[in-house]
Amino acid sequence: MPDIALLGERTFLFEKLFEELGAECQFLQVSVLGSPFLPRYKMLVVPTGFANPQYSKALQSLTAAKSRIAEFIKGGGVLTIYGALVPEHNYDWLPLPLKYVCDYGPQKIRKQECEHRECACVTCTETPECDGYLVPGEGYQTVLTDSNGRPILAVGKYGNGIIVVTSIHEFPTVEYLRWALRKAKPSNL
Repeated sequence: MPDIALLGERTFLFEKLFEELGAECQFLQVSVLGSPFLPRYKMLVVPTGFANPQYSKALQSLTAAKSRIAEFIKGGGVLTIYGALVPEHNYDWLPLPLKYVCDYGPQKIRKQECEHRECACVTCTETPECDGYLVPGEGYQTVLTDSNGRPILAVGKYGNGIIVVTSIHEFPTVEYLRWALRKAKPSNL
């Protein structure tokens, strides 16, 4: 059974990351998201640009699979989402309210005290490139803010699982993936 599902095309860069981690990953085409024949996963990663039709066709599939995504998280899965890469995006397909605003550039990050501060290891630099900021709704804790005090990493607990949303425009670190896999339970997608 694969540990991680990555929504999108197979890429050599992600393969090297998962190889270093020692976790099994399955690349999911957006058309199969929500299929009843998928195995159980601990984690689903939605890469940067998922809402921008220039980069991805994922948004329609994410919207159609809204209830399955909520059940995946509720069952103990960890959902990790990167920036939408559109001017603004409301995450209507998530069970907790959230908004994204695009504003690309390097940021000096500030860590916030919260229950999920361990997931700040998603980046290994104090000045990551960010493609925007978040406006988290009820149910989220802000973990990292940018130099303007705007959230760039927010975590929401939903059922037995966790939603991690970031506008940091980098691959996740191996440390972050290990953290997420420790927190996660296998769940149906």
